[in-house]
Amino acid sequence: MTLILSQADYLKILYEAEIIYDNGSSSDEFDIIRKYQFGVGKGYWRHIQLRDSISIDIDKYQQDKSIVLKVPDRKHPLEFRFFILIDSQSKNLEFKTGEYFLSGSGMASECAIFEPSARIVEVAVHVHPDAFRNFAGNLSGELTPELQHLIRRWDLLTYERYGTQTPVMQVAVQQILQCPYQGVTKRMYLESKVWELVALIIEQEIQIHQGSLEIYALRASEVDRVYHAKEILLKHHDNPPSLIQLARQVGLNDRKLKQGFRQVFGTTVFGYLHHYRMELAHKLLIQGNMNITEVALKVGYVSLPSFSNAFRKKFGISPKSCRR
Repeated sequence: MTLILSQADYLKILYEAEIIYDNGSSSDEFDIIRKYQFGVGKGYWRHIQLRDSISIDIDKYQQDKSIVLKVPDRKHPLEFRFFILIDSQSKNLEFKTGEYFLSGSGMASECAIFEPSARIVEVAVHVHPDAFRNFAGNLSGELTPELQHLIRRWDLLTYERYGTQTPVMQVAVQQILQCPYQGVTKRMYLESKVWELVALIIEQEIQIHQGSLEIYALRASEVDRVYHAKEILLKHHDNPPSLIQLARQVGLNDRKLKQGFRQVFGTTVFGYLHHYRMELAHKLLIQGNMNITEVALKVGYVSLPSFSNAFRKKFGISPKSCRR
């Protein structure tokens, strides 16, 4: 059985969960541990707010049922996630033990996140783009060309990449988990570990963009499957399959499909679909043979306000403006 939750419902459950302390050792007001309680597992979620612009989330739980989170478009800070343990029978895992996930700031697009039943231990670091500029930029806060893609406007899709944790990263993550301090010393220590991890990933990012570090390479057969997935997606643009369904149709797992789309087309699967839908809508509106409601339905929008908002975000004008 799969539990389907909206992001709002999921967050409500998290923030209304019972506050617990790990053997009474944590009483700092910036470090809150909440019981993981979805009726489908056990464990805890720990949120450490180091300052307004920097936080750490630590998840450790056993999830007995799968969860699908329906997540809307949203502003997204820089995120660095480190997967210490991902143990599941599912073959459609997005992440694996020993990997990390890097997301720049910008707009995270609407999606459905599938979390299979699993044992999960992970550490996630969130950094506001202004804090990152102050840390990684020059005296004026300007980033080097190799890092500018990490900071995007809130209406542009985020940059994303997977990677393998190095031994040094693993040590820093364990030091966060086993921090021996309390109070201000603890906050200073944890923030130093945050920036150590960020620095280690940023060094890899610079090497990748300079061409001195290889990233995941697609085989020719996988590239063909990615193009096949694109054809299916566009053929059914008004009622597209889910990411997992699409991956199965072309013989890839969803993780490889997402990686492949980013490498071949430079965007996410549904970022590509969104671009196609909006371009098609613009073309149909200019032609003038269909009214706005008909165009919205043609490109897969049941809600006219949602279509109008998406169109305005894309082109900076309302659909009505194209009718003149």
